[in-house]
Amino acid sequence: MKRIDKITLTILAVLFGIVTLANALQPNRPTESVLEQRTLAKIPAFSLTALADGSYFSGWSAFISDTFISRDTLVDLAKEMDMLMGIPYDMGGEEQFVLLQTGGQGQNGPDAADEDLLANAFAELNKNTETESTETEPAETEPEETEPAETEPEETEPAETEPEETKPVETEPEETEPEETEPEETEPAETEPKQVVKTLTLSRETLRLTIGSGSVVYASVQTSDGKGASVSWSISDKKVASIAANPGGGIDVKGVAEGECILTCRAGNQVKAECKVIVTTITSVNQNTDNAMADFLTNGMFIYGDGVYTPAYYAESSAKYYAQTMAYYKSLFGKDVRVNVVMTPVSSMVIDSPEVKNRISDQGEIQDKVAALMDDSVNFVDVYSEMYAHRDEYLFFRSDHHWTARGAYYAYRAFAESVGLTPAELKDFDYSVLNENYHGTMYTFTKDSRVKNFTDTIEAWATKKPLTMTVTTSHGATNVYTDCVLSGYANYISFIAGDNPYTVINVPENPQDKNILVLKDSFGNAFVPYLCEHYGNIIVVDVRYTDMNVYEHLKDYGLTDIVFVNNVQAALSTAWPKMYLKAVGVE
Repeated sequence: MKRIDKITLTILAVLFGIVTLANALQPNRPTESVLEQRTLAKIPAFSLTALADGSYFSGWSAFISDTFISRDTLVDLAKEMDMLMGIPYDMGGEEQFVLLQTGGQGQNGPDAADEDLLANAFAELNKNTETESTETEPAETEPEETEPAETEPEETEPAETEPEETKPVETEPEETEPEETEPEETEPAETEPKQVVKTLTLSRETLRLTIGSGSVVYASVQTSDGKGASVSWSISDKKVASIAANPGGGIDVKGVAEGECILTCRAGNQVKAECKVIVTTITSVNQNTDNAMADFLTNGMFIYGDGVYTPAYYAESSAKYYAQTMAYYKSLFGKDVRVNVVMTPVSSMVIDSPEVKNRISDQGEIQDKVAALMDDSVNFVDVYSEMYAHRDEYLFFRSDHHWTARGAYYAYRAFAESVGLTPAELKDFDYSVLNENYHGTMYTFTKDSRVKNFTDTIEAWATKKPLTMTVTTSHGATNVYTDCVLSGYANYISFIAGDNPYTVINVPENPQDKNILVLKDSFGNAFVPYLCEHYGNIIVVDVRYTDMNVYEHLKDYGLTDIVFVNNVQAALSTAWPKMYLKAVGVE
């Protein structure tokens, strides 16, 4: 072997050893990917079964690959290289998100192969339905002539009953002697030492709210006698925030107007504690007061102001397949299960600029066209009208293709009202800000350097009811949580732990015979937490990540509702109807 070869091999071996050692000893091994917006693989649990079928070693392989040192940087670099080489990047585990050309139609239109598969599938389903109806038609029969049978009425004698004699019970009054009472000797009461409040602390030192949102602040005290103490609350500026006693303890604080004020809690005249309340206004891009021009990108998205927006398009053939799929689910699960469709708008819905609106499709019109195709047995929810009425609010992220939790809330309102439920108000939930400097997926989609500087705030509203959320991950692990909004994450994964094959949320306070199945893309993640106000059991299935037969698995579960939650892009693709049919055994 030549000397240069030996030197090269030695250098490579040293570099490999350094990387291996650094990867093994990294102190803060990541648990989720900010770039790909997903939870990373965990160390697999050891079992003889896993060892025998090889899943234990594949689990370790996935763990090492997912948590490799500087993984996100390397993945991002690889994507940059692909883009420079002209290779289109698909997010794989994230949305199969349609990138649109200016003018609305998808780059290649509906997938022709998928259309053929769907057409054949529905032709076969219709054929089977016609065959069944033919086989079950009643044969024509002539009515038989029957003579009425002569029946004589039975003679019945009334039963003789003698009235029971009831004698009054003689009662003598009890003789009671007056009790002799002697006057009690009272000694002068000994005065106890006055209670002293040693410490008074609040659950929050700073509380951030947006106008109309609310949260609860709790107080705790330590006293000289170990007993509780009465406290009083006050707010320094009622024009900024209002307060009211919370039935469960503590104080409800609600944002009224933009500004800052101080919430004060006092225990008599002895001790006080303060919480700074900051109320902000979060709105969408100021569309009508600036001179910004929309910059339409080659992938169909466009930059406008300080955000990236996604237009929608309408493809009638795809819309028909989506509508037929919903109707098939209704026929399959039967009359006792209500099938609902929540088709969510995408971010360009909020644009009011006439110059931009002239270049994109009207999503209200798209919703009306899809609604007209739906079978009467399916509840198609008018989400667009409710959201459009609030379009000046913060409904969509600027740096991410998803809607915000506030946008999902208005879709939940529309759904609840459509099925006869009273929607909870935002103030009825626990409010939190998970991240004030969030960078979402749009840089991955656009690769435009301007988008790196776009940021968002992630707000969350969570039910106050106790619950258990059991998540089955794509790696087969089972994770149990006591919340469905996970504050440990600082991105969209916070909502129901992201996209997973199978998730069950149990809310003991709600009726346990009120069960809903949610079939969704990732827009459904922010929608699901609001259902915890009404349903005892919420089952969430993402058909992209499981081969389970949804019908066979849940036909005897006692479902009361099925709700499909898809953004308009997914609903009007051929991929999602195909996956939904496959999920109930139709290939």
